[in-house]
Amino acid sequence: MSYKSNTDANRDALFGPSSKEKAGPKHKRENKANRDSLFGGLENANEGKKTSSRKTGKSSGRPSSSSASTTKKTSTPAVDNTRGYSKRSKPKVTSTLSGTAKMEKLKEAESFRDKATKAMQRGVFTRPDPVMAGNFYKRAADAYGLCGENRLERLHRVAGADCQMGTGGYSAAAGEYMKAGALVKETPEEIELGRKRKEGWKFYSDAANAWDKANEPGKAANCRVLSALAWTWEEDTTLLDKQALTSLEEGVEAHVPDVLNNYSLYRQTGVSKFVDPSDDKDATTSKQTLILAMEHLVKTPYAHESVQEVINTFVRFGEYRSALYACGAVSCMLENDGVSTLTLSRSYVTETILALSMGDPVMAERQFLDRHVQKTHYLSSRECKLAEDLFRAVLSRDSDALDEARSPTGSNKNGLASLHVCMRDLVQNLRVSGAARKNIPISEPTTKKRADSEPDDDDDKPEEVKSKDDDKSEAVKAKDIDSDEGNLDSKKLENELDTVMADLDGIDFGEMEDDDDDDDDIDLR
Repeated sequence: MSYKSNTDANRDALFGPSSKEKAGPKHKRENKANRDSLFGGLENANEGKKTSSRKTGKSSGRPSSSSASTTKKTSTPAVDNTRGYSKRSKPKVTSTLSGTAKMEKLKEAESFRDKATKAMQRGVFTRPDPVMAGNFYKRAADAYGLCGENRLERLHRVAGADCQMGTGGYSAAAGEYMKAGALVKETPEEIELGRKRKEGWKFYSDAANAWDKANEPGKAANCRVLSALAWTWEEDTTLLDKQALTSLEEGVEAHVPDVLNNYSLYRQTGVSKFVDPSDDKDATTSKQTLILAMEHLVKTPYAHESVQEVINTFVRFGEYRSALYACGAVSCMLENDGVSTLTLSRSYVTETILALSMGDPVMAERQFLDRHVQKTHYLSSRECKLAEDLFRAVLSRDSDALDEARSPTGSNKNGLASLHVCMRDLVQNLRVSGAARKNIPISEPTTKKRADSEPDDDDDKPEEVKSKDDDKSEAVKAKDIDSDEGNLDSKKLENELDTVMADLDGIDFGEMEDDDDDDDDIDLR
């Protein structure tokens, strides 16, 4: 019999039979007090048993605690499951204290903060102890988190991480910095968007530096991508900021050096750390540089997933060149692990789609023949058929074949279903005449604005250009006047010709009827 369904038997087995009467030996009264302090009173236990039996239909002997605290439970939305292979996760339930329990926990957090402050003070016989201070700051942050104090929790986590960095606890410091960055993104406070993005970028960048010092290149590269994505928080426009573009491309190179990326020429900002800017771009990379780059290549499992998030971000903002650059990094990581087949096939077909979206089907065909089909597993994959059908249709400028290749109900439906939703949308925007259409929101006509802005453009021109423009305008005006005068002269000429023709009608040409040659030379129109 379970202890939950028979609390009375458990108490009797531990402390002997219970006595309901107050009178009795002293040891029996002490046993009863011990039973009540551990398991609760008999009345509370029986009441909890009846309540649970009403709700569940089964008898339950779990006693109700006499010192219960009031909590509020809030559910956060589940993680985005846009990728087909990602596992569905249940909503995360977080509890927040309220009432008396919250006040007690806040006092406890303040006591931890005071202890941390005292640990960092210097005395006559003492010196600062950052290890102890970091521990107290972490406990204070946990307590503030239970109370729902987002800002105080964030500040104490950053303070604890700074203490850990001073003592060489880089892994613990990186974890605290990452928690602080996540708190900035989920804060319920009304913070200025620019400040919010800057703080998120700063915390994740500090976490990346801590992981670098801890000799964890994979986690450091992931944090650099997260810091770059912080610049795109709550972005509702179709234009990507230059700071975000630069940070995202730096995050891509943190995973794969540019000398190993087949599409490094499509990087739009920055210079690779493994390339000398003074060298010629067409120069062959030295063997020592390639060996050094291979040592810095991220080889941790699932490291490509963070770069795939970068690709989706670039595609969402229409930066197809940078997306192809990031896709080359994903293919490089998957090619070097030696075990990826299906994911590598999806990366190859993504390269083909991005090349076609840039309006370069020739490069898509060349990469398909020179690199992609050299992998045996790719030849028999459905992604290979999809890629070939797409660039063959664009090369032949056959719109019907393109529609058949990207049809959701056609022969390539399985290949399309395995792609990310943004890549499926990009396939639908491909055209046989050039680059893919960008999803730019329709705006109001700007005719009036352009008319208002024309004088400003003229003011910015040099004086020589202005004088040439004035000369051209005067020449055009003179030409218009000449054309008007020409029109007037033509009208006068027509009137004179009519008069001449009337006079000629009164002349007798009987003697000249036989001269056909002379008549042919005269044109009286």
